[in-house]
Amino acid sequence: MFGRPANVSIGDRFTKVGQPSRVFIVMALDERPGRPPHAFVSAAPNGGDRRLISVSALTDPALFRRL
Repeated sequence: MFGRPANVSIGDRFTKVGQPSRVFIVMALDERPGRPPHAFVSAAPNGGDRRLISVSALTDPALFRRL
């Protein structure tokens, strides 16, 4: 139904559009059957800010840019 995450792997780095100083690193992928794929990300460099973001949002160029 949802398929494999679109070219997102552990260790990939993204920045939110409009906030280029904030870098998110993919720490793990959540690919449970029947659910859209999500990525657990951590803000670099301190890793204190952790979030769960859908892979579709991470790969949307209007929201995030891959580094």
